[in-house]
Amino acid sequence: MQNELVILVPAYNEGPRIGAVLEILCSYQAKKRVIVIDDGSTDNTAEASQDYPVELVELTDNRGKGAALQSGIEHAGDSEYWLFIDADLINLRHDHLDALLNPLQNDNELAMTVGAFHGGRTMTDLAHRYFDILNGQRGLKGNFINSLPDLSWSRFGVEIFLSKYAAFKGDKVSYPHLDNMTHHMKEAKYGFARGAIYRLQMYRECLKALFTWRNYCCPENKKTDLHPSDDEA
Repeated sequence: MQNELVILVPAYNEGPRIGAVLEILCSYQAKKRVIVIDDGSTDNTAEASQDYPVELVELTDNRGKGAALQSGIEHAGDSEYWLFIDADLINLRHDHLDALLNPLQNDNELAMTVGAFHGGRTMTDLAHRYFDILNGQRGLKGNFINSLPDLSWSRFGVEIFLSKYAAFKGDKVSYPHLDNMTHHMKEAKYGFARGAIYRLQMYRECLKALFTWRNYCCPENKKTDLHPSDDEA
């Protein structure tokens, strides 16, 4: 049986923050499945998630955001609509979910929505305004999800790949504002030095996706190994 709405929440070491997001997702008035993919966390992300009526997919090691989303897609099966929601959001509200979902329901030609932070924090607002290809809050039609090749290689470059793939296929995308929303910065979550290292790693993974996305565009190029080699990480 096809699901009506699946909400995927990839999470890595988000134990202190994920509850605020799941509170909103689980109280959203829609027939839905909320699936948390714990991407090899070393903190209490899994335990914190189980305080809410969600399905939990636990990966034994950290495989990156793309592999986490791929695992969630495979776990969920078919769905008419999908939402990809980050686990570290600040000020998430039900109307933000409406902003991502309603355009898909009202426009048969629309394949994906990409939410843009607006009025939350200056730094993240500017990043979403000028680099919307990186935005993580997305709504997707089921037929777009079904057309995707395997995402496991992409790590933090998954959003770049999704946007490039939609353009490659000629699919229609819209960019609704998500007012007063932002997220916890890596430097705030992990401390300045460790957060800066994670940020540089994220930029490296994004650049890889930006320059190699065409290599992964065909569904027949599906990868079966979720553990990329060192030159692909």
